[in-house]
Amino acid sequence: MISTRTDSFIAARLDDGEDLFASMLAALGETRTAVIVSAIGMLRDLEIGWLGPDGYEKRRFTDPFEILSISGTVNRKPDGKAFIHPHASLSGRDMAVIGGHLFGGTVNNTCELVFLIPGGMNFERKVLVEGEPPRFCPEKE
Repeated sequence: MISTRTDSFIAARLDDGEDLFASMLAALGETRTAVIVSAIGMLRDLEIGWLGPDGYEKRRFTDPFEILSISGTVNRKPDGKAFIHPHASLSGRDMAVIGGHLFGGTVNNTCELVFLIPGGMNFERKVLVEGEPPRFCPEKE
């Protein structure tokens, strides 16, 4: 992976075989508030899901898929660690599109990522109702 950053952006190129989430975390460094503004390339060995009434219904795909888009946020969890919340649209060899919450994947060939770092804001992940999962909570610094 190669990456570079300014006060407002992080850009990274991931290479074949890299774990998408581990590489995203490495590119982010200590940044805990960001928006995924662009992601293109390919993934294989990926897992996506759909949130139903009983939790996520997940599916794993081993074949390579073209990334049409990945969007989402990076939030600070209560323990201070980064929580990456991405959703993806991907296309297979047959040009059919799949999508949903992206749980992980391996870069196939390459992946180009760009994050926006919104100045003056923090994105926190907080439990708002006991027993429910933590939710996105944007706050001014």
